[in-house]
Amino acid sequence: MKKWTIFNVDTEFYFGKHKGKNLNEVANKDFSYIVWCTRKIDKFLISEENLRAYSLAAKNSLLSIFSSPNEEFMKNSVLFLVSEIDLVTLKKKWVEYENHIDMMENSNFEHNNDYSIDNNPYYNDNLDLDQQDPEFWDSF
Repeated sequence: MKKWTIFNVDTEFYFGKHKGKNLNEVANKDFSYIVWCTRKIDKFLISEENLRAYSLAAKNSLLSIFSSPNEEFMKNSVLFLVSEIDLVTLKKKWVEYENHIDMMENSNFEHNNDYSIDNNPYYNDNLDLDQQDPEFWDSF
């Protein structure tokens, strides 16, 4: 992912095997994919509350499948789909995102400027790029 994306319940995936599905659909059918995205994709963000809620729903879904004499064991076993490490990773990503937003808000960068060659007064269309004036190259 090239840009930060905060995934809420209705946010659609624009990448991967669940492209076109929203977070709620993916979390209810393939929660492990949400965990994978949280771990592996740098600019994938989800609220800690949503991650915990979907994890609990997935755990309860697994428990309902494994209703057996070992049900008590299953309830107390390693069905924790989201680890504390995942939550720490998620918190670090949120801090990084907030720092990125602060930097963009405090910078003097003008987002609407068109830096194309067509708008550069030092560019001469009759010359090859390697023959342009030094002022042309300094304008970048």
